[in-house]
Amino acid sequence: MTTETMEKKRSVKDLNNEQLVKVYIQLRDRRSARKRAYEMEDEDDKSKQEKIEGILLHRFQEYGIESCKTSSGTAYKSVRTSASVADPDLFFSYVVKNDMWDLLEKRCNKTLVEQYKEEHGEVPPGINYSQTTVVNVRRG
Repeated sequence: MTTETMEKKRSVKDLNNEQLVKVYIQLRDRRSARKRAYEMEDEDDKSKQEKIEGILLHRFQEYGIESCKTSSGTAYKSVRTSASVADPDLFFSYVVKNDMWDLLEKRCNKTLVEQYKEEHGEVPPGINYSQTTVVNVRRG
């Protein structure tokens, strides 16, 4: 058995901390490079798709149609909606004044819950709270 084959058969558990950190950073770098390459290729494809969507939408408007069926598939119009808060104070006062609480989503502010826990030794009532210890690795 060659030294190279023996090296490949070593378990990760057999590596010392120096080796583990080195391998971890190499893996992270390799994943990052693959992700960058994918994102660059994907951005090009996404741009092409957006151009095609624009052409199809223009044709739909020009011909007064909602969809077109082809042997490759069907293209159709739909409406995407987005809503975000432009003026939080105005919006919240409107919600309170009109008793329209359903306009709000119910979630807590993690940072303020952590501050509350530090000050009071417990989290506010009704909050699920957990902490997980993880390992981070930074380049030397």
